[in-house]
Amino acid sequence: MIWTASQDTLPPVPPVRWLDPAPEGLAETVELTAAHLDSRAHTVADFERSLDGLVRHAHRDRHPLARALADALGHRYTEEIEAQRLGGLNVVVASLLWRVPGYSLKPEYVRRGRGHEECAQGGLELVLAARLREISYRLMSKEPLPFLLSTPTWDTGALEPAELVERLSDYRRLDARPGPADFGQALLRLRRDGAADGAAAEAASRLGTAEGARLAAWLGPDGEPAPALRRVAEPDPQVHKAWQRAGTAGAQVAFLSGERAALRGEFPEPFHLLGRPHAGFTQCYHWYEGHPVRASVLPEDRETQAAWLLPQVTLAATAGDHGSSWMLPHLARLGGPAGPALHAAVAAGLGGRYAESRRPAVEALLVLAARGELDAPLLGRELAAMTALGTVKPNRLADAARCAVVAGAHATLWTVLAEVLPALLPSVRGAGEVLAVAASCAERCAATGPVPDAVAAAAARRGSSAVTTEARRLSAALTGS
Repeated sequence: MIWTASQDTLPPVPPVRWLDPAPEGLAETVELTAAHLDSRAHTVADFERSLDGLVRHAHRDRHPLARALADALGHRYTEEIEAQRLGGLNVVVASLLWRVPGYSLKPEYVRRGRGHEECAQGGLELVLAARLREISYRLMSKEPLPFLLSTPTWDTGALEPAELVERLSDYRRLDARPGPADFGQALLRLRRDGAADGAAAEAASRLGTAEGARLAAWLGPDGEPAPALRRVAEPDPQVHKAWQRAGTAGAQVAFLSGERAALRGEFPEPFHLLGRPHAGFTQCYHWYEGHPVRASVLPEDRETQAAWLLPQVTLAATAGDHGSSWMLPHLARLGGPAGPALHAAVAAGLGGRYAESRRPAVEALLVLAARGELDAPLLGRELAAMTALGTVKPNRLADAARCAVVAGAHATLWTVLAEVLPALLPSVRGAGEVLAVAASCAERCAATGPVPDAVAAAAARRGSSAVTTEARRLSAALTGS
């Protein structure tokens, strides 16, 4: 059905920001690195600027950098420690201080990671670890990287193709050998932009290097993400015991991420896991202690990341678990299509058992709406499917919808809820609460149009139940009577 309505008045969207260059001074680089290591909010910007600064200063003169790091951070690394026991920038700093044995930084050692075999989110961790260890290994060798190819252009982690072409040109001029993991990460971060991709691909081809040829191919079909396929299925209790421990039962909406053969070709082995198809019920610990730095491994493929995140978001709706809804606003700010998997993840988040689990989903909805990327009917259909399965409870949805309405999303919420109402009427418990929010939205955005059949039938019933009363109110709003 088609309704007319006034426009929403939505809060401003936090902009995607251009990443500032790494600090020029040695003291500033060490200070930024120390602040990042001490912070719980591991932002992409601070992580990448610190990493790029460490690489650049180490290439110029490693010894002053090592002395400054020893003075500021040496107390953290008093003993030799293998690379796999260090997280994030710690492995780079410890390597600069000669606290990491070289054998644990070798590429073949990275492949011996634990607990990543079937977990897609763990695949992101493997890529991140491979990049950091490669950087550290080159720092400890006689061939340190002059700068990083994969430093993003934007604070989401996205990289402009023209910027990567320029960096590869500088590498050729310096006769520097790119790091396979660093270059692979750069490819995964490329922002695709239609006609601009063709110009960048042509410039990359003119470089006359293997990396230039790979970049040109990646800007074509090789680099296109595989679609995620929606399905509804019962989790296998023999394989996915986390669902049983969490008390979850019944069918769930899930997505199967597609295979990307290109990621299993010329990319280093730690990247191969990201190229496999992944079933949507995989549970793991990674997103509970994760951060946006891990999501920046695939900053232009939020649809795939949403498919991988959906099981953890669903836990917040179906079990006594806060799940991973907190990542939804960040995924909404990433690039790439906002497709069915992302909308399903937002839908599951709106049904979170606890209010603090629902708020991030509301924020993600508002971000997508303000950016013109929300498919409100699609979100409504996902919510209708999840309410039919029992994943999303109407009273929780109503509470989340009220929060979005307070932010000014009246027209958007009316369009969403119009798709949900037929799944709730005439008798689903809590339908009256959802109807009340829908009626309020229709009134405030001056929506006009045909009354949905399910609403008309509920309005025609005798009595003064909440469902009947709110159905009459909604009917009156839509017909102007």
